[in-house]
Amino acid sequence: MRKALLLLLALCCAAGFYAFSPREKETARAAEAVRVGQVRVLQTEQAASPVLLRVYDEGRLERVDLEEYLLHAVAGEMPASYEMEALKAQAVAARSYIAWKMPAYGGGGCSRGVDADVCTDSTHCLAYWSEEEMRAHWGADYDACRARVEEAVRATRGEVLLYEGSPVQALFHASSGGYTEDAQAVWGTAFPYLTSVESADGAEAEARFSLAELAEKLNAAFPGAKLTEKNVKENFLVRSRTDSGRADVVRVGEVTATGKAVRAALDLKSTDFAVDYEGDEVVLRTRGSGHGVGMSQVGAEAMAAQGSGYREILAHYYTGVDFGSLPEV
Repeated sequence: MRKALLLLLALCCAAGFYAFSPREKETARAAEAVRVGQVRVLQTEQAASPVLLRVYDEGRLERVDLEEYLLHAVAGEMPASYEMEALKAQAVAARSYIAWKMPAYGGGGCSRGVDADVCTDSTHCLAYWSEEEMRAHWGADYDACRARVEEAVRATRGEVLLYEGSPVQALFHASSGGYTEDAQAVWGTAFPYLTSVESADGAEAEARFSLAELAEKLNAAFPGAKLTEKNVKENFLVRSRTDSGRADVVRVGEVTATGKAVRAALDLKSTDFAVDYEGDEVVLRTRGSGHGVGMSQVGAEAMAAQGSGYREILAHYYTGVDFGSLPEV
């Protein structure tokens, strides 16, 4: 009798092990994290099959492998001549942003098409170069440039940035001008991983207008400003700046405007601008290019040239993120 009970107990233990151990092991792997340098990498299971996107393209909804779509997006977003680690950082950032948009991972999708995850409109979702556009832009260097972008996408296949287990809104821009911007300062919504950080780039540009032209443009954009060629000098002033140095509140005659609105009205490179007057001209000197939130592409290139790996670059620009893989959906 005792032997029978021991045999039954052993069989139950074995059955329990084989029934639950695989799931327990999978859960443990998903939760496990290791440190690679200063970044935290989640040991997650990569999707066994391709993650398919619903892509809205010129009135059609098509199913496209995320990695194939990403090849065209990275080609359009970053120069193929950039350092390989910068290209890898761009690939992971763009993949993360796409995943953040996907309803399958809790996102809102693309408003251009019903049930669409993303679209191929470069002004709406991400820059996107078709095969024909890649050939046109790269010309004789097409094969070499395409190979570099493919390498960056392939080397990071399935890898995304995560915050509290979910894909992040991995925004990026061309150049920060020295410091990136806090998302809350631009859109009024705070994201813990989109805060202002120092960036090793400082692209500068300038825009010149006559006093009469400046007054005309600002009056058109801000009704009620009541600016004239004679009073614009005293009445167009930056009243306050964000912590990163960008124009926040701007006096535009009898109107108070945001730096973002002034940038749009005058078609400036960024909201990090200073106003100078030279005789009958106004000179607006800007630093950086783009909204300034998230990864600076020029900054990523500078970090890569100094020997930083793509994860180090991304961990610098996206505060407190983890690295993991997209689960199968």
